[in-house]
Amino acid sequence: MKKERVHQRWMFWKDGQETRKTEIVLPHDAMILEKRSPDCPNGTATGFLPGGKYYYETSLFGRTEWADQRVMLEFEGVYMNSTVLLNNEVVGGRLYGYSNFYVELTGKLRIGEDNRLLVIADNSACPNSRWYSGSGIYRPVNLWVGPQDGIEPESVKITTVSIDPAVIQIQAPKEVHVSVEGVCGSGRDFRLTIPNARLWSAETPNLYTAHVTCGEDSEEIRFGIRTLSWDAQNGLQINGKTVKLRGGCVHHDHGILGAAAWDKAEYRRAKMLKDLGYNAIRYSHNPAGKNFLDVCDELGLYVIDESFDQWKVPQSACDYALHFDAEWQKDVESMVSKDYNHPCVVMYCVGNEITDTGLPFGGAICKGICAKFKSLDPTRPTMIAINSMLSTLAAMKAKQAAEKKEESENVGSKEVNDIVALLPKIMASITPDSLEAIIHDCVEAVDIVGYNYGHNLYEGTHERFPERVILSSETFPARMGTNWDKVLQNDYVIGDFHWTAWDYLGEAGVGLPVYGTAKAPFSKSYPAFTANCGSVDLTGLPESAAMYTAILWGAYDKPYVGVRPVNHSGEEYALGNWRMTDSVGSWTWPGCEGRTAEIEVFSRGAEAELLQEGTSLGRKPFDHCKARFEAVYRPGTLTAVAYDADGEELSRTELKTVGDAVKLAVLPEEKTLSAGDIVYIPIHLTDAEGNRNMSAEKLVGVRVEGAGTLLALGSACPDTVESYQGDCFTSWQGRVLAVVHSAGEPGTIRITASAEGLEPASAEIVVR
Repeated sequence: MKKERVHQRWMFWKDGQETRKTEIVLPHDAMILEKRSPDCPNGTATGFLPGGKYYYETSLFGRTEWADQRVMLEFEGVYMNSTVLLNNEVVGGRLYGYSNFYVELTGKLRIGEDNRLLVIADNSACPNSRWYSGSGIYRPVNLWVGPQDGIEPESVKITTVSIDPAVIQIQAPKEVHVSVEGVCGSGRDFRLTIPNARLWSAETPNLYTAHVTCGEDSEEIRFGIRTLSWDAQNGLQINGKTVKLRGGCVHHDHGILGAAAWDKAEYRRAKMLKDLGYNAIRYSHNPAGKNFLDVCDELGLYVIDESFDQWKVPQSACDYALHFDAEWQKDVESMVSKDYNHPCVVMYCVGNEITDTGLPFGGAICKGICAKFKSLDPTRPTMIAINSMLSTLAAMKAKQAAEKKEESENVGSKEVNDIVALLPKIMASITPDSLEAIIHDCVEAVDIVGYNYGHNLYEGTHERFPERVILSSETFPARMGTNWDKVLQNDYVIGDFHWTAWDYLGEAGVGLPVYGTAKAPFSKSYPAFTANCGSVDLTGLPESAAMYTAILWGAYDKPYVGVRPVNHSGEEYALGNWRMTDSVGSWTWPGCEGRTAEIEVFSRGAEAELLQEGTSLGRKPFDHCKARFEAVYRPGTLTAVAYDADGEELSRTELKTVGDAVKLAVLPEEKTLSAGDIVYIPIHLTDAEGNRNMSAEKLVGVRVEGAGTLLALGSACPDTVESYQGDCFTSWQGRVLAVVHSAGEPGTIRITASAEGLEPASAEIVVR
């Protein structure tokens, strides 16, 4: 069957507002258009944005050639509880907002006429998520057309049998003919030997295309030749070689675009993370979209695809737990069908921080889910991400309920802030033995056991269960250095995924620094919007934490200098567990002359030296690639020098005070653009030499002319009250980000930025 995107000429409106229809293009997020409110029922989870019920309408013309063909629509993701109608007849839909699904249109289309297609996304039952979910048709929609007896999408599966020689197995529900670079075969279940095969891995992301035909139908399937194996002695092996996963967790939203999953947005994030040294991404905490997996195939990133954040016990009042029993099997089926031919997917996570793991029935559920995954795909390992505190709290509640203690109603159902306050005490009381007594049936069902924030459990667990393969599925960023030691030193620990690789909307303020006190709640009050705990900020700029892991993993070979906010020098402060540091790469702090600056130097090597205006402030040994200094702030230059164990200089970095912001710089990330695509355009406040001034903040206006429209405009500010939908936004650390959508026709896009007191600036992008 042939596929084409159905993204143009959709009409959109909110329930009860049909007279206010607007034309939009897909993908589209309706939640990001809503008005934020401090009394929103979703609260901090979605950054104080509400859900709703939304309608998407378009017209499908019934082409003459479709009369005797099969016609299907594929929705890669609609959040949530969707209903699809064709000419007022219900033809499909899906409850889970992260599953791709197909809708059969064969025999229902009026040939030679326009057909009304209506999609209803009902996200009005709130709260239903612990993070920013978005609303509506936020992932691509595809039209599939082919012969009635043709090749159904996702029905042909390609499996690597061996790599020396390279043998692949083709499985299909009907007889097909397959050609791969001149090697051909036919049947329903057969093998092909690929000579001189180029293997797929993160280092060598080689891809092949299988040309599949069945009668008059044809399809091209992209795949990679690679094998997977895992055990406690060799860890995770790709193509017979042990790899350590240098990972980060990501949520599905794209910052100022909301949840809209544009192809370019998925590529940009994956490419930036790959360049920073990541070789693995944990998609948290729901199934990934197809276009994300496509770019991970291309770039070489290992993916943990995750199924659920809850089973039968809810995390939110209206979440998936209400429907788990009825829905989970078909959602697992959709997930595996989507993932099977993607070499980047190396693991299925059956659940994240599942409360049920602490309850008597949790083991049976876990075994059932794992059995389902294995029946559909025996080639990949299953994993569960255990939060020992939540499992223990659930077990405590169940025990107290059994003993009929009155206080049992409250144990394990506290507000998040209360639980986080108890976290150190609870975590300290958990041992490998005490946890195993609770979760054993669950973890015995999976191939790999992920521990969220469970670094203290690895060694004791390994002593009891030496064959268990362990994954650090979530790590506090401040522990990345010591946790990486555990990964490198222990064959049975296969990798580390810190929280989080990229900042995201919702879970508002979990990493937002608070000054003037040493204590702060887990989440913050309105107008906190982003989690503010990303190693890369909301606009795609690496923060200090991202540079630290890049150095730790050997992806960056110079020292990095970060400076804690000098304007808060001497104050008490709280970062929370989900932020490594509040330092920034700036030595420009106007008005702070004479105050003490706390400085971090990250680098490989044995020692760091810090010089101020060429005068040494001393040398200090690196502790897990970190060294800390103090200096009296005055404008000028800081120089960090890294030395090896013999005292020989390895490399150096300078950090200079920049001049006053006098102009704007419009810096498109691409100079040419395909029609219908989007482009990211950072806009910086700079000094006369073009250096970004991180202390300058201005209201920046953006005008787009020609063959494009402004799709979103915003900054990385974590607690803004501004909307990403306007044409002006206040800069944050001297920067705003614009996203522009091309109109779909060749031409030129001109972007002009302006701000009071600064020289305006423009840039042009050619649309081809």
